[in-house]
Amino acid sequence: MTGLLVSVRSAAEAETALAGGADIIDVKEPRRGALGPADPIVWKEILAVIGRRVPVSAALGELHSGAIREYASSAAGFAYAKIGLSDWCRRPDSPSKWFQARLAMPRDVCAVQVVYADLEASGWKTFAAAMLASIALAAASQSPLIVIDTFRKDRRTLLDLVEIQVLQEWIHHAAHYEVRLVLAGSLNEQAIERLLPLEPAYIGVRTTACVGGRDGAIDLSRVKSLAKLVHRERRKVAS
Repeated sequence: MTGLLVSVRSAAEAETALAGGADIIDVKEPRRGALGPADPIVWKEILAVIGRRVPVSAALGELHSGAIREYASSAAGFAYAKIGLSDWCRRPDSPSKWFQARLAMPRDVCAVQVVYADLEASGWKTFAAAMLASIALAAASQSPLIVIDTFRKDRRTLLDLVEIQVLQEWIHHAAHYEVRLVLAGSLNEQAIERLLPLEPAYIGVRTTACVGGRDGAIDLSRVKSLAKLVHRERRKVAS
């Protein structure tokens, strides 16, 4: 069963996404990069607005950013905290940094890796190598989710970088370790329709849910359309 994750930058956008049918509200600041963290005051405002109606996740930024442990230790109230794995292969201290950030989080917050399909961001030579390492790390961290996204927002989408058959194979492989994949990366409705039969845990969107592009504003009618698409496929599976 696949849900809809909508990334928002404010409490007003969070309310719009929830009203439109989002299953997870994800908090980020798109002007700060692929996984730009929002200001802590924005975190508090969104958590207060959403309450316990749906899970809320937060983008903490990249693993090797100087503030990652500070953000991790401040993530109380979130169901998930996402950390980007850019430069993973270029830094020998990457595994230790990951576990330091994980230990800094409150116990009830799940650490979630964001693996970038544009491999130059992390330094992996193949997508298979990136996924094998990521699934092993998720299992060791008792993390139920891995996000696959794009690092550079340069109009390339997830499906420009990874074939559907490959994504399907990794969804099945991850399931053996009780890990599910979240698929994101500049996905429009046509791409989402192609991905839904793979039954990822969530489809993640921002640009497609906005008027004015990624830096625009979340639009209620767009979220409703996306939720209808995702939940229609869910109803098919249920029946």
